[in-house]
Amino acid sequence: MEKQPVKRSSKSFRRLLKSGFLSLLLLPAAKYYLAAQPVISQAQANALSIAPAENQSLYTKSDIKFEVLIPNAKADSIILQNASTPANVTMRTMRKSQEFGENEGTKIELWFNFEKKGDYKLAPLSLLISNRRRTIPFAPVTIADNPEFLSPRVVILFPDGNTFYSDEAPDPKDKNYGKPFLNWETGKTIAFSVCLQYAVQLVQFNWEIPTESIFTQTKTYDILEIKYREKRYSDELIPVADFEWTSLAQGEKSFPKIKLTATAYNGYRNDIYIPDFKINFSEKTEEGAKTAEADLFDQSFNSFDDEVKRAEYEMAVKEAEYLDSAISKSDCQTLAELRHKERNEIFGWKKNVAARADFEAKLGINTSISEFYMGSFYFFALIVLISASLFIIFLKKRMVLPACLSSAALFFGLIFFIFVSVQKVKKYGISTGCKISSIPEESAKAESSIGAGNRVQITEEAGQWIYIQLGESGGWCRRDEVIFIN
Repeated sequence: MEKQPVKRSSKSFRRLLKSGFLSLLLLPAAKYYLAAQPVISQAQANALSIAPAENQSLYTKSDIKFEVLIPNAKADSIILQNASTPANVTMRTMRKSQEFGENEGTKIELWFNFEKKGDYKLAPLSLLISNRRRTIPFAPVTIADNPEFLSPRVVILFPDGNTFYSDEAPDPKDKNYGKPFLNWETGKTIAFSVCLQYAVQLVQFNWEIPTESIFTQTKTYDILEIKYREKRYSDELIPVADFEWTSLAQGEKSFPKIKLTATAYNGYRNDIYIPDFKINFSEKTEEGAKTAEADLFDQSFNSFDDEVKRAEYEMAVKEAEYLDSAISKSDCQTLAELRHKERNEIFGWKKNVAARADFEAKLGINTSISEFYMGSFYFFALIVLISASLFIIFLKKRMVLPACLSSAALFFGLIFFIFVSVQKVKKYGISTGCKISSIPEESAKAESSIGAGNRVQITEEAGQWIYIQLGESGGWCRRDEVIFIN
């Protein structure tokens, strides 16, 4: 009976010896493992910086990746903590990955979404490295508005570095409110550039020539050829045209009225107007007067050559537009035929509308304008005929109530019939790329253009000339530049 406790004690002693022996064997391996896991100091962590990854746009309402490489650190020795974010900033996700080669260590990647534009300095990231708490700071970052959600705007660039934005109206509380935007000398030329921003395509561009001035377009950029730009959100400035403006009178003058129609990233067309702002033209200095007189003399002496060069330039632009335009004349012909079917075919109206819309989408034309349906004209004509017949029949039979009802139907039928009759007589066509002017003459200077594929209303005809209207813009162009729909 007393031998059992002795046996149990000997077994426990042997187990203790085995455990001690194993510990002695594993101790060097543990020391080696710990030596292979260096822990950076807080000073070394402060020298690191979590910065946005390269080759990405820093826009609002988009996921922006930040990254940092922690050198000589194993991924399994790092535990990430949740990063604290300020208002209008959301952390989407984070991850860590082991890097090998020259930049050995652990890469930390974090994605943030910024609701509003501005300058941000995020709170340092807290994490555990081999059970030691460390914080790594973020680099300052500037977030811009996302072009995907912005309407196109016009930017005017002046040679002295001043910039005017069409969507930034002067604030009445500003101390400079009501003052001229620029001060310039009379007779001295102002060279400025017109640019687009947040736009995919320029549809139309025109301007008004200011009075008592010499106003010249010196350069037109390729965007006027209605070429489709890459579907990439960007806030870069797209040059449209360069101008020179010389005022011949003193005083405050309104900047020339400029209007552009452009397609935004969301596919909608926007009419953009330059808000009214003033430039003060003061009396020129003696040196400026001599320069201005010489410029005016040269312009007067070379006026004939300038007109010839301008005509040659406009012809070259027209030929380039015809050759390089994304919408060809045959495309315009097809579009006119589809709209003719949509207008005149009684059956399959919805199918015709869908076919026309699909073709316009293929060309990159975004419009919600449908053609007048001739079926509605015949429908209301039939309503008027039936109502008039019933009214006469009920009146002869002295049936008062049916006669009143038929007369009411006749009245409303006539109203709608007059309305559809007015729509029926309106004429429309498809522009093949028109240069419009204020008078129907070959020698008239083109004031603006209407891009190929646009549906225009034809309001007047004079021989080989027609007056077309697109929105608020209108002018005379040659008949062969428009394919009639009716």
